[in-house]
Amino acid sequence: MKTNTPRTAATRLALLATVLFGFAGQHAGTVLAATPLSGAPAPDFVLKSLSGENVRLSEYRGQVVMVSFWATWCGDCRTQLEGLNDWYGTYQGAGLQLLAVSLDRSWEVFSKTAATLNLAYPVLYDANLEVGKLYDVSSMPVAVLIDRDGVVRDVIEGYRRTGEQEFLDRVRALLREQW
Repeated sequence: MKTNTPRTAATRLALLATVLFGFAGQHAGTVLAATPLSGAPAPDFVLKSLSGENVRLSEYRGQVVMVSFWATWCGDCRTQLEGLNDWYGTYQGAGLQLLAVSLDRSWEVFSKTAATLNLAYPVLYDANLEVGKLYDVSSMPVAVLIDRDGVVRDVIEGYRRTGEQEFLDRVRALLREQW
C-alpha cells in the first residue's frame, strides 16, 4: 500500500524537479514501467489546451487514450510527439485519442513551441504540474496508455525510435479490444 507521508511526497516532488530541471540534456531509453497506476483507473483531470479550451480526460471514455507528458526542453519528447501525430492520423478513426500534456513552467514558452509542432491532437498545459504529480511523472517523455474503460494499461518511460513498433503493437492491441 502506498502511503502519502510528507517525506514520500517531498521525495517525489524533489525527484520531479530534478528530472524536469536537472537532466534536460539526457536521453533515456524506452522502458515499460510497472507503476502503481498500471491496472488502476486513470486519474481524471481538466487542463487548458493550446486553443484555450478546457479538456477533460473522462470525456474520452470509450476511446483508447494515450496521454503523453512532455516539455519544450526535451528533444526526445518533441520527436515522440511528431511521430504520434502520424499515428493519430492513422488510428483516430479506430478510436485512438492522443493528449499531449506539457509540464513547462511558462505558458509563453509552451505555446510558442507547441504551435510550431503543428500537432493534430490536443496539446494541454499543466501550469502547476498537478497532473504530472497525479501520474507520478519522474522522467521525460512518459506516455500513459488508457483503455476504453478508463483503466491505465501501460506506462512507457523514455523514447527510442527502435521501440516504436512494440509501442504501436500495444496501441493496436487495445484498439482491437471490445468495449
